[in-house]
Amino acid sequence: MKKALLSTIILLSFIVLVGCKKKEFLLTSDDVSANTLLMKRDGSLLVATIEDFSKEYYNLSELNDFVTGEINAYNKKVGSDEISIEELEIKNGKAIMILRYSKMEHYSEFNKVPAAYYGTDLKEVDLELPSQYIKAGKDKVVDMETAMKNSKNKVLVVYEPYDIIVEGDVKFYSDNATLIEDNKVQSIGEEATVVIFRP
Repeated sequence: MKKALLSTIILLSFIVLVGCKKKEFLLTSDDVSANTLLMKRDGSLLVATIEDFSKEYYNLSELNDFVTGEINAYNKKVGSDEISIEELEIKNGKAIMILRYSKMEHYSEFNKVPAAYYGTDLKEVDLELPSQYIKAGKDKVVDMETAMKNSKNKVLVVYEPYDIIVEGDVKFYSDNATLIEDNKVQSIGEEATVVIFRP
């Protein structure tokens, strides 16, 4: 009787542990219909860009060679492989490219755009952030102090229009964005879009 009870407890514990594993997301060309940024729990990111590629004189091989050359030059400059091509293909007259960046700082430096990913302690941040945020699911406006209060949250800042997906749950976001799903925000325009989420 004790063995059966112990076996049941162990089995239930295993099921609970397996069920608690956080979902990991991948990004493929089949998943995207707009420029998309996927922020991973570990601080790495996948960025998909879509460009018109319908002219006859466009050449995928030349594009691949160019992008590979730029990535190799960057990786050589920083001394390690921080950026890689995940996918590059043509679909319906569009070039879809997905790059993997080991950290947000490499995304920012490689693309020469301001961007950041950090904890809610803002001492190290040199970007000007909005003073108000929208609480996800509540459509309630809160101040920066309230939005940044929980130290378990992470902060993502981008200045480009993207569908932003996070591995976790969006808690707050800037008012120039729209909440699409629990883990997805659509940014609009080229002002700072801030997403505060729990990984």
